Amino acid sequence: MYEHTYWNSNGPEQAKYDEMEAAGFKYTKATEAAFHSYYRYHNDGDLPGWARSRWDLTKHAEHLGYTARELNAEGEAEFERRITERIQIEYRRFKRQHNPA
Repeated sequence: MYEHTYWNSNGPEQAKYDEMEAAGFKYTKATEAAFHSYYRYHNDGDLPGWARSRWDLTKHAEHLGYTARELNAEGEAEFERRITERIQIEYRRFKRQHNPA
């Protein structure tokens, strides 16, 4: 399930993300928030804000003896889509700044 995710350093736009990271590109606050949410979900199990009221994208799971909600397969796919979209937006900005016409 995680083989083609950014968390596994193998997302669909991974090369673009890596290029921006290598250049020290400064992301917008919106992208920083999305990336932070992604990190928090994968490290701490925190649901992203957009998913908290989406029962169709979550499931109950037991971790360390307590029940929590986490993203189901559709929710995981939606999160990856949202991160991919942010990377594409930022990459267009990155190219404009580094290759002005």
